[in-house]
Amino acid sequence: MSPKIAIIGAGTAGISCARTLLEYGFDVTIFEARDRIGGRIHVSNEFGKPVDLGPNWMHGDTKENSALSYFKDASVTLHDIGSYGTIFAPNGMQYSPDKVDYLEEFMWKYVEEAIEYSKENAATIDPELSLYDYVKRVAKDRYPDNAEMQEQILMATRIFGFYIGEDVKRQSLKFAFLEEPSPGENLFVASGFASILQNMAEKVIDKVDLHLNTPVVEIDTSVSGVNITLNSGQSIAFDAVVVAVPLGALKKRAIAFHPELPARLLSAVDSLGYGRLEKVYIRFPRKFWSLDYYEFFAPAYAPHTNPEKGPMSVISLAHLPEPYCQPVLLWYLYGELSQKVVNMQTDGEKIAFFEPYFSRIPGYEPGRDEPAAIISTSWSNDPYAGYGSYSCFTVGLKEGDIDIEELRRGLPERNLWFAGEHCSDVLQLATVGGAYGSGTHAGHLVVNHFESKN
Repeated sequence: MSPKIAIIGAGTAGISCARTLLEYGFDVTIFEARDRIGGRIHVSNEFGKPVDLGPNWMHGDTKENSALSYFKDASVTLHDIGSYGTIFAPNGMQYSPDKVDYLEEFMWKYVEEAIEYSKENAATIDPELSLYDYVKRVAKDRYPDNAEMQEQILMATRIFGFYIGEDVKRQSLKFAFLEEPSPGENLFVASGFASILQNMAEKVIDKVDLHLNTPVVEIDTSVSGVNITLNSGQSIAFDAVVVAVPLGALKKRAIAFHPELPARLLSAVDSLGYGRLEKVYIRFPRKFWSLDYYEFFAPAYAPHTNPEKGPMSVISLAHLPEPYCQPVLLWYLYGELSQKVVNMQTDGEKIAFFEPYFSRIPGYEPGRDEPAAIISTSWSNDPYAGYGSYSCFTVGLKEGDIDIEELRRGLPERNLWFAGEHCSDVLQLATVGGAYGSGTHAGHLVVNHFESKN
């Protein structure tokens, strides 16, 4: 008889784990708390054309990562956002094109330098130091008599927060090397992730026993095999379980484990950071702008709504290829600022929040270009997303690389494994490709475990 395996979560990791187990003839049941599969892959069609509420990007080279082959297999349209953009200074004025190039070069230069420093000195770096601390010190050393240059370098560095999902002031310098960008291109998925999800799930979902709207509340490994308890109170026996829920859900103890997870594994869960990246799509009556992207550095012109001067990064969807282009600006927010926007109660309140920014973009005409509609994410308030977006490495972390390995290893002695972007290969952490690869990894661990017993 084939081993019966339960998978908790029907996101990317859960689906890829199921695919691997099915290939080896295992009997697979998936429990999903939501009313849909996909996890953070979720597409809205409220504008008439798709916009992704979860991931937007393909990170890395499909030749080097088999998980990313699904981008090609799904016949998606990828788009290079381009290099035509501008940056607004704290006073609301645009920097000159030469200055923009200069600042963007600074951002990557100092971030890459911090990552290299982290690689070489991780063992001796104080866990309380941030990437921001490192750049601040280096900028002061190199430009001791130029306070303006120091400040511009620090503002440019904070844009890296949109990649890690958290403020660089909270990004661990000790483990900055774990945030090294994936090798290869970073391309925007213009056609959306719906076809990618469909391609991943093809020949999987119809071969498993899938239970939607079914949160799991307890996993008992004290018995032979495991017992899964649902929120309905029903308990079901399996031979093993793969927990493919977000890191944030583990941190919030959304599922009770009996016996409790080992102290070292709990330490890994609690020590790793969990970012808060949110997105807001604003649709306008027409495309009044001309550039591919806009950055807003430490805005000082909205003191009542953005007193912390949180930066923003904006991408034009009007420059996507047909048929996906639309007069929409996509805003990325992270950290405290993202939480503030998520907690706003009405669309009008949100539009008023963004007005000081979009009204500064050249071509905007009051009365003619008032926003027509808005879509915003709320992952930070979503219990099934773990109240956040994806893993990150924050100050105070002492053993981040070992923490990841603890999660990847799982607890084979208890027939219990984990999957998700937080359990992925280092260069794929916090990505869809990483989540997919982690599911495949966990599936093979399960297969090897049962094969070794025969």
